Amino acid sequence: MTQAFLALAGALAMAMNLVSIATDMDTVRKLTQGLPMLALACWVWPRGDRRVALGLLAGSAGGYLLNQQGGFLFGMIAFAIGHGLYVATFWSWQRTPAPLLLLPIVAYLAVILILMLAGPGPGAGPLTVPVVFYVGIIGAMIWRAAAIAADDTLNGFSRWGGLAGALLFAFSDTLIGVNKFAISLSGVSYPILLTYWGGQLLIAITTVQRGKA
Repeated sequence: MTQAFLALAGALAMAMNLVSIATDMDTVRKLTQGLPMLALACWVWPRGDRRVALGLLAGSAGGYLLNQQGGFLFGMIAFAIGHGLYVATFWSWQRTPAPLLLLPIVAYLAVILILMLAGPGPGAGPLTVPVVFYVGIIGAMIWRAAAIAADDTLNGFSRWGGLAGALLFAFSDTLIGVNKFAISLSGVSYPILLTYWGGQLLIAITTVQRGKA
């Protein structure tokens, strides 16, 4: 499939998904939720690290599952698999431990966890253990992306793209968790999707750029 076709298909799916949210077309929203990442995975597969392509496919499945009745846990598992694939990819790109980079990441995620588990909302309840594990995977992804960004021998997307993508992805997940377990946020679907799509796109572009190097 050509790049132009995949870009058009992904953009059309995103537009349809946003319109379906605005117009309460629930069936269209559920059907289009995973399509942008499917198109992005097809673009990355022959051009970059295939672990990232598989991570995008996991994100496609996760996006679909999150929108199904009773599918939240399964969607979270799919996204956790995607995060794990990104962790493995970033680790293979940069193996420097960089333990100090963990400090701000752990601090941020600890605050988010406290808000979700002990905040003013319903809390995670039976999902507490999966949520804690999931937050840990997010932290690992940001940590390894930050280790790449700390390498001053790199530049451009090869250096910063993964971290920017990981941060946007993590912020999207933060909004989902806070909205579901702590505080109901009006109109949150749009920033969730836009930061999620932006994060995944940046990670995809980064791996393709590295594949060309």
